[in-house]
Amino acid sequence: MKKALLIVLVALSLVSSQAAEKTSNNATQKTIPDYLVDAKSFGLIDAKSAFFIINSRKYGVMKDHFAFAKEEDAKEYVKINGGEVLTYEEYAKELKKKK
Repeated sequence: MKKALLIVLVALSLVSSQAAEKTSNNATQKTIPDYLVDAKSFGLIDAKSAFFIINSRKYGVMKDHFAFAKEEDAKEYVKINGGEVLTYEEYAKELKKKK
């Protein structure tokens, strides 16, 4: 049952991630979906309250949108796998820089 739920959540995340890429004037703009999968619990979380990981040695559940619901979980992950913890606002600015 837990594996089935995980598969469904990952599938929803991928669909959400793909839907978040909007095309404007022949240029693709990446936006952050409203909800993401928490990398620890695999439950859905509000993106605006999430803590994002960048520059880690590992990929997250949704590649660019790798997030945790709790800051302490994100910091623990960074201790083990490297990277940097960003808030929603900081992560949104990083996405704009990559355009």
